[in-house]
Amino acid sequence: MMLYKDEDFEDKWTTVPSLMLDDNIYVKVFMIPANLMLRVERCWATPNHDPYSNIQYTFIKDSCPVLTNYQTLAVMKNGRGPEALFRIQMFKFVGSSYRDIFLHCNIQICHSSAGACRPNCSSEDASARRRRDVALSHTVSYGPIKRREVHSDKSILNISVPPVETFVLGGLLVVLLLITGVFGRLWLKSRRSYPTQEAQLTLSNIHHISEVAS
Repeated sequence: MMLYKDEDFEDKWTTVPSLMLDDNIYVKVFMIPANLMLRVERCWATPNHDPYSNIQYTFIKDSCPVLTNYQTLAVMKNGRGPEALFRIQMFKFVGSSYRDIFLHCNIQICHSSAGACRPNCSSEDASARRRRDVALSHTVSYGPIKRREVHSDKSILNISVPPVETFVLGGLLVVLLLITGVFGRLWLKSRRSYPTQEAQLTLSNIHHISEVAS
């Protein structure tokens, strides 16, 4: 069993998948060698690696989708070759309760013709599917699939893009530094000119005293 990122089943996940609740999961179940027919009998999800976990969500049963909404679950290929393909949205079996999920499928190898292996998922044939004798099946699993939190993206955004208040405070700080610098220069200038004025005043007093004495 393999997971893909696109509906063409070309971009394969090579790391642990991390998906948001509205993302689609593209699943391929295949066998080697490819000279026989493969049919998926049942697929379900669990919050751990145990396929027999008490918490299960079945989305394919009797080789047919349990869900009727095509946008939520679509079985593109089953019982028509050495591989089965389906797509399902993440939120259908994760919700907001679990961080990890594991997928499991029961598969059957068909030694007969393609027509006999292909499931009939019409509503009229539902009772016949339940009566069908299922040969010994094999279970394949995949996991974990990580649920990506929405707020984690927001926190990254807050770190990379400072809020408006930061720019406002920064601007006020720059203005305050400029004003402080101007007043500092004026104060230093006044301090440098003070001794000269004092010396001029002293010379003027001496000259005045000399005139009085004469």
